Amino acid sequence: MKFGKAAPVAAVLMAASLAGCGQGQQQTAGQNLPAVTVAKPEQRTVVDLDEYVGRFVAVNSVDIRSRLSGYLAEIHFTDGQMVKKGDLLFTIDRRPFQIVLEQMRANLAQSRANLAFAKADLERGQSLVQNKTITEQVYDQRTQAKNVAEAAVAAQEAMVHSAELDLNEYSELRAPIDGKIGDRRVSVGNLVTGGTSGNTTLLATIVSVDPIRFEFTFDEAAYLRYQRFAGKQGSGVDDVPVTLKLLD
Repeated sequence: MKFGKAAPVAAVLMAASLAGCGQGQQQTAGQNLPAVTVAKPEQRTVVDLDEYVGRFVAVNSVDIRSRLSGYLAEIHFTDGQMVKKGDLLFTIDRRPFQIVLEQMRANLAQSRANLAFAKADLERGQSLVQNKTITEQVYDQRTQAKNVAEAAVAAQEAMVHSAELDLNEYSELRAPIDGKIGDRRVSVGNLVTGGTSGNTTLLATIVSVDPIRFEFTFDEAAYLRYQRFAGKQGSGVDDVPVTLKLLD
């Protein structure tokens, strides 16, 4: 009789225990649910972009080289400086060119003296040939001497002009364009090789900075695609919008 009463009580306790375990599992599962975010869809136009790698290129780039050979006397700029057209950059030692100019001027004075003598001799010969004091041949010789003296004067004047250019202009190197000058390739006291041939000393390089060009390349298929796009817009390939992005 005692065992018969205890069995229902044990069953009730076991059922209550199972019910408690089920409630604990539901509470644990509810606590582990992930957070869910909700976003409304956005409608906008997506632009197709092509990316290319390019580089900046100066519109104008000038190598500074000397027309004359000589020792570098002065440098009148700082590396990386912005320069204007006509700014003095380098000075070649002017003393040798000053001596050459003085020699050319002395030769010119001598040629002019010879010309003056030839002209006076020819004028005297005009009256002498009329009086038959000298022959026609002698008179022609004096005329020829006067022409040769005139040619010598013209040649010496050209030599003086060339020496003046060497001294006053070519011995001073100035910036031919506006832009940024790079680092100097020679120091004061070095011998500079000048001239018009390719074997000359590079002194520095100037590049223009405004405006500046950006170059990049793309294939033929991309060009045709841009051409079709521009045709639909009623414009040319040059009107396709292009933007520039740096590394950062």
